[in-house]
Amino acid sequence: MRRLWVGAVVVALVPLLGAPAEAALRSPLLSEGVLPLPQGITSVELQDINDSGQIVGTGYADSARALLWQGDTVTQLGLGSPSGINNLGQVVGTMYVSGSSGTYERTPKVWQGGTESVLAGPSRSYVSTGDITDSGIVAVTYPSSVQGYHMENIGLWQNGGFKRLAAPTSGPHVSLGIVTENGTAAGTFLPMFGGESYAFRCGAQGCARLAANPGGTGQPIPSAANDNGVVVGNQSGVGLRWEGTQVTALPALAGAGDATVSGNRQALNKRGDVVGVSGGRATLWRDGVAIELGSPAGGQSAAVAVNDLGDVVGWSKTPDGAQTRVFLWRAGRSYDLGSASATNVTPVALNNTGTIIGSGSTPGSPQVLLRWTVRPPR
Repeated sequence: MRRLWVGAVVVALVPLLGAPAEAALRSPLLSEGVLPLPQGITSVELQDINDSGQIVGTGYADSARALLWQGDTVTQLGLGSPSGINNLGQVVGTMYVSGSSGTYERTPKVWQGGTESVLAGPSRSYVSTGDITDSGIVAVTYPSSVQGYHMENIGLWQNGGFKRLAAPTSGPHVSLGIVTENGTAAGTFLPMFGGESYAFRCGAQGCARLAANPGGTGQPIPSAANDNGVVVGNQSGVGLRWEGTQVTALPALAGAGDATVSGNRQALNKRGDVVGVSGGRATLWRDGVAIELGSPAGGQSAAVAVNDLGDVVGWSKTPDGAQTRVFLWRAGRSYDLGSASATNVTPVALNNTGTIIGSGSTPGSPQVLLRWTVRPPR
């Protein structure tokens, strides 16, 4: 049966800054702090966190380095840029190889337990990896030769082997960055010289185009997918949800003219919750209803990620826009988690056991890496 989406809006009751102390005492925040940086690393791009609290990111110095945080200890895994980590502690990513003139190569790798393994693929080329599932499935995009960087091919690594997938249309540029635990994958196709761009989904029966949004223009870009085959993403500022053979534009909040899905890999959870922004306000779409999550800091806000428990993390600005803070929405209430002494912060991800990661800036430092620990829901 086709699910009908309605434009009804539920507004959450949110304690704002200056609320009674009793409300503040109910905050689930347990701790906040700054992640350590390895010596010589000048900047870091945080990427992912697993349910054990292990965090991965790319550190930059003379070259890109894969970094892993476990508690307050940070380890350099080796040269490369991680793209994901699973709950077994397997980290996937690529290492750029500097070759002779006219060659482009990125070697795909998995790091685990102090060892580094190169993923065997169809050929040497400029490989791009996505996330890695707990069963070790990795989404891969790659060109036809080491002399090219126009992405033309997609596939999945699993159980030590590689399986090439046939995209609905051949040729560049194709991208496959999303994969779920049951092997559902999603990507997008953008022709090099004009023509129609589209989003697609791959499963046991192969890859097929996702339905086009009526009247939609521009390139549809999937953000996330779940094991039920649901895919969410955006097309020219319109948030979309694909389920089965249907596509639905997400409803806007009351008084808002727009609704867009977060570009984060955690924009969708297992039960089908979707997060993003509508009218400059953080928004959760649950069972077809747009729910405003509020702004504890009092200004604009946006929802970034949702975990499988239904917790949502996002950011909210002060009314003057001078500071951006992190908030957690849980069971109808938004909690200000602060900025861990940074001026402006942006959350990156959260796990199912109460850890949130993000990055920020301070007047004396261009970048700080941050971690918040919250009490798990009861």
